[in-house]
Amino acid sequence: MNLTPEVEALMTKAHHALEVAEKLRAGGDFPDAAGKAYYAMFYAAQALLKARNIEVVKHSAVASMLGRHFAKTGCLDPKFHRMFLNARRVRETADYGIFEEIIEPTANLTVEEGRAFVAEINRILQGK
Repeated sequence: MNLTPEVEALMTKAHHALEVAEKLRAGGDFPDAAGKAYYAMFYAAQALLKARNIEVVKHSAVASMLGRHFAKTGCLDPKFHRMFLNARRVRETADYGIFEEIIEPTANLTVEEGRAFVAEINRILQGK
């Protein structure tokens, strides 16, 4: 893995987003907590891809490349790819949904999965 300053900066952003998600969740702002947890996962996924010199920016491309280069090859347990995809759907509902609401259990699950996802990406990047 190529742990460039950019990769490290993305992981720093991922950890910060998790901290913010926790604060939002504690304050009862469940939609924004879930959204921030997704962004933590997004930054971590970007870091993993960049460590392999895979340059993508769009959310859909990050999801696709994460699946293709990591989940399908066994470098990442596919459950983490599913977590990422689920968090993306939750974030889209939180940001754009009019009739659906992100409730506490959904936010709790998304934040916990975000924490597990970022930890797993960190483990892979550290070569452990």
